[in-house]
Amino acid sequence: MDLFDRLCGKATGPVGVAVSGGSDSLALLILAHEWAEQSGRALVAFTVDHRLRPEAADEARAVAEICAGLNVPHHTLVWRTPKGKQAPARRARHALMAEALRAEGGTHLLLGHTADDQVETFLMRARQGSTWYGLAGMQPIALSPVWPEGQGVRIARPVLKRSRADLREELERRGVDWIDDPSNRNPAYERVRVRTLLAGQERLKTRILACQARLQDLRRLEERLIAHWMREQVSIDGEGVFRLDLSGLPEERLIRALGVMLQIVGGRETPPRKDAVEQLAMRLTSDEPFSGATLGGVMIYRNRDHVSLAPEPEVSGDAADEKLARARFAAIRSLYGAGT
Repeated sequence: MDLFDRLCGKATGPVGVAVSGGSDSLALLILAHEWAEQSGRALVAFTVDHRLRPEAADEARAVAEICAGLNVPHHTLVWRTPKGKQAPARRARHALMAEALRAEGGTHLLLGHTADDQVETFLMRARQGSTWYGLAGMQPIALSPVWPEGQGVRIARPVLKRSRADLREELERRGVDWIDDPSNRNPAYERVRVRTLLAGQERLKTRILACQARLQDLRRLEERLIAHWMREQVSIDGEGVFRLDLSGLPEERLIRALGVMLQIVGGRETPPRKDAVEQLAMRLTSDEPFSGATLGGVMIYRNRDHVSLAPEPEVSGDAADEKLARARFAAIRSLYGAGT
């Protein structure tokens, strides 16, 4: 319950809960309901029907019945343009829930990611060649990954340190049945293959989680330092141009901070590719002449004591986009500075 308080203490409006009907999300719903009753908070539950499986509508109705029994308002959100791939489905899911939560006046959305998901993410990212920053895994609190639909929405993961087996025991004690999505057994998906590989490897899971906990500490420290740099060395002029002082930043932090700023100014959901940002960072901090560049929908210029970032005209340019960039900058600076 203390973790719910810490992650959602600054939430306004009802706290959203993403509930698919699987064991992790149902256990999250039960625990969130107990927390909400104790703390006097309101909940609202969302189930997304991707229209990719005929059973999905029935599963959404089953979740709605459980929510009705808990007296938690529930909304089934339907993806009207389904595509049979995980990345578009994930984006659509987040966009639908973020928009629905904002319509309810809420700011925080709970997701049921577990310690098992963290271990799987670690191995998948390690295979992809991720740095220590990515190997730290999912964060307990993060901004919505979709933009601009997710403006003002934070993602909270209260059960991130609990195992899937532990959560299923919680449901069994309460006599709550869950739904097993057949896609969770489909070896076509990398996460399913990794999950199979990890089955029965409890010592390995424990070692990975211990390593990841240290990396989480390092990541929080790194993000606090970036937040401090954003407060002290980044300004925005009256025309919405961001001015950055990159001097004094160590190379790794320079690349990460520049990538975040390009993401903000370009209005993108992710930073540009790391190798492209790295090349740009080296050019900006070298003594070689720099006549300007574009990357990630951003125009980059270097003056005597600062670097200027402005959106390309075809990407942005109106007052609404400038307002979004300012809001994104403030949200990331606040999140990094909090270090939750």
